[in-house]
Amino acid sequence: MYHLERILANISDEEAFALVIFGIYVIWFLLFLISMLIRHILLAFPLYIMAEKAGYNYPFLAFVPFANYYVAHILPIKEYSYLGMFNTYDRYKGFWLYICLKYVIRIVVSIALSVFSIIPIISILLSLFGYAVNLILIFAGGAAKAIMISDLLMTYDKNNKGLAIALGVLSVFIPLVFPISCMVYCRKEPVFGFGNFYVPQNIQNYYE
Repeated sequence: MYHLERILANISDEEAFALVIFGIYVIWFLLFLISMLIRHILLAFPLYIMAEKAGYNYPFLAFVPFANYYVAHILPIKEYSYLGMFNTYDRYKGFWLYICLKYVIRIVVSIALSVFSIIPIISILLSLFGYAVNLILIFAGGAAKAIMISDLLMTYDKNNKGLAIALGVLSVFIPLVFPISCMVYCRKEPVFGFGNFYVPQNIQNYYE
């Protein structure tokens, strides 16, 4: 205690302020990590159950970060459609589109802007361009997330498509909506029946 008092007595006001700011940052960062971990766990368990009921061979991927979004994308066996601009039955392509829109393109754009921002003449134009691109990516990534969630929920309740779409859109603004929705929907049977994920059938009829 004595040594601690001596250390505190020798700290200037500026150093004390810096320590307080650093402490606040560390606490905020730890709380952020804890909240992300809790959300991940809350989603992993119901998503695992959904994959098990569907008959997917690798349901444990629901517990792996980012791979859980892959599971959420491929469990629906219906055609993937991104706002009518990109349609495919290879639903893993929808997963890669989601990853690119949500993460990859943002990182690439941020790095590019930071590199060219050192040029004084175009730094202002680049900042405006970056702001516009960021807004576009927020919308595009949010749409991809809403589609992923809506398609997944429709796979476990085709009679309430409107609710599934609403929950998908709401989850963009309230992240906890996704895991909570999965907790409710994981109790239901997939539209193609228990364990029939790999059974070839007339796919679109399941969702009509």
